[in-house]
Amino acid sequence: MQSKYKLIIWHVVIAVLSWQFWRYISYLFESSTPSFEPAGVLNFILLASFIALGLILFRQKRWALSLGSVNALFYLIYFGFNPLNLLGVAILIAFLFFSRMHINAEINERTKVNSRVILRRGLMGIVIGIFVLISFAAYQSPLAKDIERSKNLPLGAQLFVRGIVESTIGPRVETGSEIEKQNIITQITNETFGEMNTFLKPYFQYAPPLLAFGLFLILWGLSWVFVQLSVLVGILIFLILKKTNIVRIEERDVKAEMLVV
Repeated sequence: MQSKYKLIIWHVVIAVLSWQFWRYISYLFESSTPSFEPAGVLNFILLASFIALGLILFRQKRWALSLGSVNALFYLIYFGFNPLNLLGVAILIAFLFFSRMHINAEINERTKVNSRVILRRGLMGIVIGIFVLISFAAYQSPLAKDIERSKNLPLGAQLFVRGIVESTIGPRVETGSEIEKQNIITQITNETFGEMNTFLKPYFQYAPPLLAFGLFLILWGLSWVFVQLSVLVGILIFLILKKTNIVRIEERDVKAEMLVV
């Protein structure tokens, strides 16, 4: 298969993964009771892995730009072509060029191709770049705007509080009937939720930036998990590409610098 067809197929795969991923993120931020699905996490890992492998296989600057642009296009379709999102896209592209630099350095400085090391060095920039876009999406999300306007935490937060009350206080409630027990849990949940809203009321006006920044910090703290999972998936995909002869590793004689005194 010619390189140009491989390049086209790679762009198509990234386009499909980007479309599914940003559609899922859009659903999360637009839903009043969002639920995280394993399929969304798998979609993210596949997207990051294919972008990293694309930077490895197609090493020119223009392909790094085009691969990033395909991903960014679907982000803009779902979240809008505005200055903030365009800034986020520029940051993503910058991180992709950062990853490309590390990938090329790893390939050029080694005499053997080690897919695990190359992927690990390149994936961090890709993962952080996508996290930046997710944080920008959270800043503009209806969820953040609703909190800012209503001066109350969303319904999902109340359900989360109830879950904590049920797991911690519920087993200690001794009553004659299950209905009475549930009424006590509901009362404790409502009082706790009300106190939280009262305490946070002065800060609701800062909900969009706080939500975006807090989400980014959480994702950043988990970035090593996503990087390691993406490395594993990337290695598997790379092995499949080698077994099917879509990519090959050839030995070549290269010149090396030596320090002479």
